[in-house]
Amino acid sequence: MSSMHEQKPSINNVLDLLAQQFIIISGGKTKEGYSIISFPDSGNFVDLPDEGYEKLISYITSVPSLQEADLGFVIVIDRRNDKWSSVRCVLLRLAEFFPGLIHIVYVIRPNGFLQKAISEVSNKFFKEEFKFKVVICNVIEELHDYVDNTELTIELSGTLPYFHQHWIQQRMALENFSSETNEVSSMLNEFTERLANDTVDLPDTKEQSADLLCCHAVEYGRLKKCFAEAVKKGEILLIDFKQDTDTYHGTIPSTVTNVAALERLLVQMEETEKVFDDFWEQFSGRLKQCYSLRAFEENFNIVQSSLNENLKILSEMTDVGDSVERVEVLLEELTTFQTSSHEKIKLSEDLLNCGKQLLASKRFIVLESVQPKCDEVQRLLQTLNDRLEKRLQTLNKSCELQARIQKASEWCAKGVMILGSEPAEKCVSAEQSLAELEEFMSSAHHLKVESPREFYSLFEDTITPETKPIVTQVLQRLDDVTTMCDKRLASLKRYINKPRPILSVNPEPAIPINLANMTKISNGIDECDRAVQNEENNDTKTKHVLTELLYTERQYTAELGSILRGYKDQMEFPDMKNLIPASLNGKSEVLFGNLESIHSFHNQFFLPALESSSSIESVAVCFTDNREKLLQLYTYYCVNLTRSEELRETVGEDNPFFKACQEKLGHRLPLGAYLLLPMQRITKYQLLLKELLHNEKKSKLYYQVTKSFGLYVTCSQ
Repeated sequence: MSSMHEQKPSINNVLDLLAQQFIIISGGKTKEGYSIISFPDSGNFVDLPDEGYEKLISYITSVPSLQEADLGFVIVIDRRNDKWSSVRCVLLRLAEFFPGLIHIVYVIRPNGFLQKAISEVSNKFFKEEFKFKVVICNVIEELHDYVDNTELTIELSGTLPYFHQHWIQQRMALENFSSETNEVSSMLNEFTERLANDTVDLPDTKEQSADLLCCHAVEYGRLKKCFAEAVKKGEILLIDFKQDTDTYHGTIPSTVTNVAALERLLVQMEETEKVFDDFWEQFSGRLKQCYSLRAFEENFNIVQSSLNENLKILSEMTDVGDSVERVEVLLEELTTFQTSSHEKIKLSEDLLNCGKQLLASKRFIVLESVQPKCDEVQRLLQTLNDRLEKRLQTLNKSCELQARIQKASEWCAKGVMILGSEPAEKCVSAEQSLAELEEFMSSAHHLKVESPREFYSLFEDTITPETKPIVTQVLQRLDDVTTMCDKRLASLKRYINKPRPILSVNPEPAIPINLANMTKISNGIDECDRAVQNEENNDTKTKHVLTELLYTERQYTAELGSILRGYKDQMEFPDMKNLIPASLNGKSEVLFGNLESIHSFHNQFFLPALESSSSIESVAVCFTDNREKLLQLYTYYCVNLTRSEELRETVGEDNPFFKACQEKLGHRLPLGAYLLLPMQRITKYQLLLKELLHNEKKSKLYYQVTKSFGLYVTCSQ
């Protein structure tokens, strides 16, 4: 006989054979749990061809579940009204082909006198001829000794309910439903395979993403509808099967088997639907996120171009005005430009929010390009705001500068007019001139300029090559007019205080505003004035040094924090661990030494102490009080620096982890350059303290500054 087909048998192929009841499986089981297959005493088995037997027995053994079929079967051959040759035919066919394990075959032998005689002769022969165990039962009651009558049908004097035609109808309905579910599953598989191929490469535009998602969403909805309809049919069929059991007022094992098979199909469909929905979630999530990413990228290009355009326009706004009126016009233009920039700034902020939402959402695709773009937009925004603020400050200073220049010019013109108006011959005229001149000199306080250097420091950002000659000229005129007024005051006071005949003196000619005609500043400055000026210069220098010390300390502390966050902390992040070279794992203390302790000390103690210092004396005390701590921290760092350099040479400055951190921080130089910052800071302290030492040679603070300077000479050595 041919071997069993690999494809699971269908009831449609054996429907005619089943109707003749050559073989039945009623759902009965032995006490060991083996399924019972019966060969009824119908007398027509010999008419069943070998091919028909093979198809029929293959189908019958496929009815139980796989677990039940794996346990094996018990065969009951009822031949009470047949011949012994029929028994032999069944046994031979079972021996030649049976798709499963046969534990035992029970044969109810023929009842005829001649057949009994034959069976008694052949009984021993049959038992030894077959591989499976054969038990010959003389009467039906002997079968009950082996198999409980509750597991046998009425034909075998049992009580097990079994309705063959009804069982065939249920099997047909069950298999039709199974075919429908297989068809739906095939459609799902085909759909998912097509979707998987469509998302190998992500769409290049958001429009392509939307079109692709919309197209597949329609088909997804159609398949879900087909799936729901199939499940609904299965549930209705299950209700019908269970109602049959209720109608009988008891359990029909054959129906129970069909119910279990139907429930298994429904469970499989539920699992298939879950897998399908999970796949769709991944697929649709991938396309939706691709759409968001492409929209983000398009908006980024627009925002980047817009911000760069604004920065270019702003960089071309170099005019600071040559009069108060012109500066006011420039301020109005800046206000208009700021208003027009607000919409672009709002778009930039919206783009940053979209980027943050993308990064915070569940990842379906690679989003590595989002963070650098967000950082770039943030940088451009910050640059634009800083330059707008700087431009506003520059124009405000320019407006103040032009106002002062205008007032100074008016004051100088008025002074020249006063100096050239009245002669000093008459006492009354001299006293009147003195009073008028003193009143004029007292009005100079509104100019708020004590020296040219102070004037330049106030308006350093707004004094351009075009305005510098004007400023210089005004300052020179102020000096000239002030000098002449001082001389006139002294002359008038001497004239009034010495009562002697007044000689006729020709009046001084009026001095024009032009600088070429003005009297130059007298060179008779006495030593006292020079000493005062030198002291002022030293105070200014000291102030600049202290300002630079505090400003660079803040920068230094912030830079250390950036290195620790951008490199050391990244070594603990799960998404960065795969980039870390094996030889660098667990060696952050070697790589960075005590950099974290140095940063903590400066950030929590040293920088706040410097910020709260209001004088050079308190700054010097700040250095000397922390002498031991600074020596300890920086000595350890210097000693460890060699080990750090050796480790960096081993892993290479160009390893993926260092490069990724450098790119995130936006550093142009590798890590090694930034690890030298503490050494450079020590040198900077030395230079700043040396300059303070130079400025305070004659001060009572000289000792404190010298002590601080000695500390940093020791550190640098």
